[in-house]
Amino acid sequence: MPARQRSEGPGPRRRLAPEARRAQLLAVAEDVFARLGFQGTAVDDIAAEAGVTRTLIYKYFADKDEIYLECVRVAREALDGAMVSAAAQHDAPEQQLRAGFHAYFGFVRDGGSKWDVLFGGGAAATGSVADAAAAFRYQTVEVITALLRAGAPKLAEDAAMTYAHAISGAAEQAAKWWRRNPDTSIDTLVERMMDVLWAGLEKIAAQHA
Repeated sequence: MPARQRSEGPGPRRRLAPEARRAQLLAVAEDVFARLGFQGTAVDDIAAEAGVTRTLIYKYFADKDEIYLECVRVAREALDGAMVSAAAQHDAPEQQLRAGFHAYFGFVRDGGSKWDVLFGGGAAATGSVADAAAAFRYQTVEVITALLRAGAPKLAEDAAMTYAHAISGAAEQAAKWWRRNPDTSIDTLVERMMDVLWAGLEKIAAQHA
């Protein structure tokens, strides 16, 4: 897709410190990837949206792949951090799970373009980029695995990993449904997830405490 044309060109830009400029370019790229998808986005699109030249973008990033993967990393860290922080406020496994779901769906509701980069059209990468993005995705599963084993210390790691993948997949699909049915409240969505998952996890937690 060709870059959008601006009638007056990028124009003068405000000088920013290198880290601030890099963060600004990532924020713009996140929005562009979310809207156009990985395949539909070119560096020219990001430059046009940011009001800068391609040359400036290449001062900070080697190519589009690096920009995209950095957007994925930032989004993943935000999601994982929210879940861990929420679960850490509770001691009982049931409340940890409920808090984790609240944080997850809160990210879906409030994260906007970050969610789309991770799970929407922006996630349609291929090849080595897709492999690298998948590695970030498995980090989220590892976070869930650690939370499960904290509540059930005797649970084998491979079993915890299996359950973590099931939880992650269920939450992702529920979130995609919720994006199309936003009238459902976050509290209702969380309780539906608890209804489906907690009965089995409660048994697992009790057996492996």
